[in-house]
Amino acid sequence: MSLAAVYDALRAANVDEAKATAAMEALEASRDEPRLRRIEERIGELRADIQLLRWICAFNMALGITTLAIVIRLAFQN
Repeated sequence: MSLAAVYDALRAANVDEAKATAAMEALEASRDEPRLRRIEERIGELRADIQLLRWICAFNMALGITTLAIVIRLAFQN
């Protein structure tokens, strides 16, 4: 959400201009905090981990289905 949209929403909610400006400036200052950058980096790492887990699950599912097909084939061979 952009800072201008926050300001406009506060003004539309009948918040006086000084308070709306102060809230917008506080939001702007909090965007640059190193803590938020670390959180964003960690979220990126977690997304990469989730993608790896998806690949692992897909591989295991394919291997399981293949194994099941082989077992069924051998069971009904005679």
